[in-house]
Amino acid sequence: MALTKQSRYTFYVVGVLVLAWLAGYFGGKAGSDGGSTQTVASSGDSAKAAWVDKIKKAGVLRVGCADAPPTIVVKTDGTCTGPDLIPMENFATGIGVKVKTVATTWQNIVAGLQADKYDVAADLDQTVERSLAIRFTHGSWSYPGVFLAERDSDYSTSKQLLDANKPIATTQGSALDAALQQAKAKELRVDTFQNAAAGVKAGKAIAVFTDLGTAVDMATKDKSLGIIVPDPAIFVHHVAYGVPAGIDARSMDILNVAIDNSVASGEIDRAFAEAGYREVDALGDLEIKS
Repeated sequence: MALTKQSRYTFYVVGVLVLAWLAGYFGGKAGSDGGSTQTVASSGDSAKAAWVDKIKKAGVLRVGCADAPPTIVVKTDGTCTGPDLIPMENFATGIGVKVKTVATTWQNIVAGLQADKYDVAADLDQTVERSLAIRFTHGSWSYPGVFLAERDSDYSTSKQLLDANKPIATTQGSALDAALQQAKAKELRVDTFQNAAAGVKAGKAIAVFTDLGTAVDMATKDKSLGIIVPDPAIFVHHVAYGVPAGIDARSMDILNVAIDNSVASGEIDRAFAEAGYREVDALGDLEIKS
């Protein structure tokens, strides 16, 4: 029987669908097996915590730290203490290893992490520049940058300090250093905040630009120094922990859980308060006011 044009078209369409179904069935069956294998492998890879496993095998979590009292204090024996180590201590306890602190400087803290001198860089300001070289965990706290000046100086506002066009001391390579550069300030760049304060005492700089915690610590210990809070703010940063750029996702998740729990529990806030840290609205007589 001869087929009409419509019949031929219908037969053709049915034939194509049957062939497509057969190809899909056999190809799909093979593909399903292969796909299942790939899915399992992918799932297995995502479940691995290679970075954590490396630390567990070593039995120690190495934490790089630079001096920034009271949040991180580098002691004379080269070890570090301070409230911002708490999340790392909790993480180490959770995975069953010990903590070993490795003292470094703000100029070298990122390079040390890249060179595998430690597993984590503590108390690190999140910056775009650093993010190009390493990764950051969830944050643990945030702070403003403030000025530390001699109480008997002629300066009582941040505008006066910046308009003076005289050196302002800060630590080279820090986020505060970058903030001063952006503000077009004349700088005295040194290795530590303590040496920055010494520069002020020696008349080499008119103020120190530092984080609030360091300023509180210094002004508490040296009554001749006072804190000038910039208004408007020059610098506010979130602090986190630096980790290697190649850290696996599973390890990052585990580390972030320890950090988030330490923050949410109030453990860090309590430790900061015990260490003498004060928020801007609670500086009291530590602040120089115009």
